[in-house]
Amino acid sequence: MKKIFSITFGLLVAIGAMAQDDIDISSLEDDGQMEKQSGWNTNAVRHNNVVTNSFFSNWFVSASMAASAFYADDEPESLSGSPFKGFRNNLGLSLAIGKWFTPGLGLRTKLNGFWGRNVISDKASDNSIKYLALQEQALFNLCNMLYGYNPSRKYNFIPYVGFGFSRNISYNENSLSYSVGLLNNLALSQKLSLHLDVNYSRSQKTASRLVPLSTLNMEIGITYNIGGGKWKKAPDAEAIHEMYQMEIEAINAQLEDERMENENLRQQLESKGENEDN
Repeated sequence: MKKIFSITFGLLVAIGAMAQDDIDISSLEDDGQMEKQSGWNTNAVRHNNVVTNSFFSNWFVSASMAASAFYADDEPESLSGSPFKGFRNNLGLSLAIGKWFTPGLGLRTKLNGFWGRNVISDKASDNSIKYLALQEQALFNLCNMLYGYNPSRKYNFIPYVGFGFSRNISYNENSLSYSVGLLNNLALSQKLSLHLDVNYSRSQKTASRLVPLSTLNMEIGITYNIGGGKWKKAPDAEAIHEMYQMEIEAINAQLEDERMENENLRQQLESKGENEDN
């Protein structure tokens, strides 16, 4: 009988020692095994943290119609500054391809222009030019940055800044340029969204000043997400670890109670054996 209790006590001590070791939650598959084994809810996630996706995830392409108003530093003073004047505005196209590296930060390469105005007179025919603007732009999704990533969010507010160059095709002139803008995205589905892009661009002066120096643009178009467009929430490892530590402490307390009970039983059996010997 003493041997049985000794063996039982040794096993309980060994189990308690193993239970005190830290649990490596990364070794368990993310299929609910931890929750099934422990009974705890292991779905705790960090509010703003997501799992980094592969290089081929979160790419997008977009196409827009653009209404643009052109301004030059040396245009005649008599000309109206209204962006709705025919000699100043024109329609154009915008094409872009980009990638979101995180829910809050992305890059896109954007090409826009094709038809513009040089604003040298009040006649649209005199001002007509063909031009292109190519820029690399950094996108900042403030909704995701401030409120955390939410795959069900329909509207996203995205300021951006860009740098590149402009080319006056009609006069064969190039100029460095920069831009700032506000991109408003309205999700129609997981893959497709409607956007309104309001932006301002500025070009350096050229020798003949034939590149439009300032441009106001309002673009309306669609964006298509290529590949996986969602992000997985990163698990809150600290919260999960704390839950498991609480469970381990409860197991250890239960083992200690059982050990004490076995010790009392062992003492009772020894006392009974001594009495029988006497």
